[in-house]
Amino acid sequence: MHLAVDSKTHEIICADLSLNNVTDSEAFPGLIRQTHRKIRAASADGAYDPRLCHDELRRKKISALIPPRKGAGYWPGDYADRGFVE
Repeated sequence: MHLAVDSKTHEIICADLSLNNVTDSEAFPGLIRQTHRKIRAASADGAYDPRLCHDELRRKKISALIPPRKGAGYWPGDYADRGFVE
């Protein structure tokens, strides 16, 4: 079972029941999509660091408060031009 909880009220704002082979990060985008509230920020542990979670948060304009997983690196394309000067 995957839950999204309002951090101020501790109210469960959505829930998703999945098979035991579905990871937290795989269930996360669907959980965010079914939430009908305006979410300003999402806080989660490193299990939610994969790109698909960040992509869904970015798409919905939600700030991600997720620590990187151990050994995580930069995603190709996101930082490709950071060293160039115009």
